[in-house]
Amino acid sequence: MNLDFKIFEAINQFAGHNNILDQSVVFFTKYGPLLFGLFFVWLWFTKHGNRAENRKIVLFAFTIAVVTIGIDKVIEMSFFRSRPFVNHDVTMLVDKLDSDPSFPSNHTAGSFALALALFWKRRKMGAVLLVFAGLMALSRIFVGVHYPTDVLTGAFIALVVAFLIIWQRRLIEPLFNWIIRLFTRRGSHAV
Repeated sequence: MNLDFKIFEAINQFAGHNNILDQSVVFFTKYGPLLFGLFFVWLWFTKHGNRAENRKIVLFAFTIAVVTIGIDKVIEMSFFRSRPFVNHDVTMLVDKLDSDPSFPSNHTAGSFALALALFWKRRKMGAVLLVFAGLMALSRIFVGVHYPTDVLTGAFIALVVAFLIIWQRRLIEPLFNWIIRLFTRRGSHAV
């Protein structure tokens, strides 16, 4: 038995024993990505803080998430890894996705991509989102659909992509500034 599965078992063993905990984790693992997305929709439209800066964060977050998930998909097509429940007896709390690859975790990658983009400019809010991204990673193991290395790899890919895009931001920032100006003009004409 490898270390990856031992850590998986150490987390998954708590599933199925407390209905409130189980339902909370299932809700978060299913709807967490939607909650992350709604936060960034709010950030785009809020008048709290610098509106142009908020929108730039949203555009960076979207870009980092899309590139991260794209890399995940390439890895999934190149290296198929079965979900834990296919090869092991595990406690499942969500529907089985037999044909879906386990490696890497898209939920984890996407949530870390968004959280890292926010953390870059807004440390406090970003730190909160990073905690939620970590909880997303744990939830995927808890419900029985990912191994620890699946979620760690998803988070690592998000970290590398976020670093590279932020490091090379001068290449795409002019496009983002143009998009923000376009939306700002449209918004002022609509009022």
